[in-house]
Amino acid sequence: MNASSWGEVISILKQYDRFIIGCHLHPDGDAIGSLLALGLALRTTGKQVEMVLPEGIPLTFAFLPGIRQTVLDPSFEPEVVLSVDCAERARLQLPESIFDHDPVLVNIDHHISNDGFGQVNLVIPDAAATGQIIFALLEKGDFPIDSTIASALYTAIATDTGFFRYSNTTGEVLSIASKLVEEYCISPSFIAERVYEEKSYASIRLLAEVLATLQVSDNQRYSWMYLNQEMIRKYEVEMEEIENYVNYTSSIRGIEVGLFFKETKPEQIKISWRSKAGVDVSRLAAHFGGGGHARAAGCLVHGSLPMVMSEVLSFLEHYFEENLKERTDLLV
Repeated sequence: MNASSWGEVISILKQYDRFIIGCHLHPDGDAIGSLLALGLALRTTGKQVEMVLPEGIPLTFAFLPGIRQTVLDPSFEPEVVLSVDCAERARLQLPESIFDHDPVLVNIDHHISNDGFGQVNLVIPDAAATGQIIFALLEKGDFPIDSTIASALYTAIATDTGFFRYSNTTGEVLSIASKLVEEYCISPSFIAERVYEEKSYASIRLLAEVLATLQVSDNQRYSWMYLNQEMIRKYEVEMEEIENYVNYTSSIRGIEVGLFFKETKPEQIKISWRSKAGVDVSRLAAHFGGGGHARAAGCLVHGSLPMVMSEVLSFLEHYFEENLKERTDLLV
């Protein structure tokens, strides 16, 4: 990992006393775990810290110790705003009013598409998760880690590596996970069960309807499915419960790219992209104003669901036609 900004960030964490921490819209395990770990570590050193989740506590991660210490809105004027796991300022879930008195904005992230929006940026794209960066930050700065913080860190790293199944699972990642388990008595099975194996009945019924829309392209190289407003109204499932549906599209043998179109609001379509080895979907999502990682990316497109699906699928069809022979163009 590039260590060019470590010292500057550690100095800020030690020098200042009032911190507000935020993450991206619809936070996943890495965002939640990173926010908790950093916030709780700072609190143990006597800092005034608020960890802000304006959408409330995601049901999937309600089991995490310390999660009840998060707040919906900041209540004081910070000296420092810490953004974790957020690729762009527009997606940071914090009110603009907290920037009225020019706090230092520190951007800590691992997304390759991060635009460096902070006054201080610790952006490390080759990190498997922002939680991996937070772990290193706490160790390098001699900040305390206890079992509560370790649980948050493990959850952050485990969820962004698909519980150590994705290609971003390195020896360093496994070493960190091992240390968290052995030194802080973390239970990998408990966390895996709570994150992946506990679903609401409604979410399973909804999954059945979504899977009924699953289709595969004529060239057998990409697949897609969709979720519309009618389905959402019918089952009233929390959006966080459907985030992993997209993995079904890329799990089909021979498929290189999987897409999941979600009509989150009328005329607003969120698209999740997944790929196996060979295709960098962050480059494809970037064509529609999105970004992310080589194997997992996303974008938001405005328009009707049929129109957006047609536009994106036509683009993808053309992309594969262009790269049918020159397959090296698909490689990361």
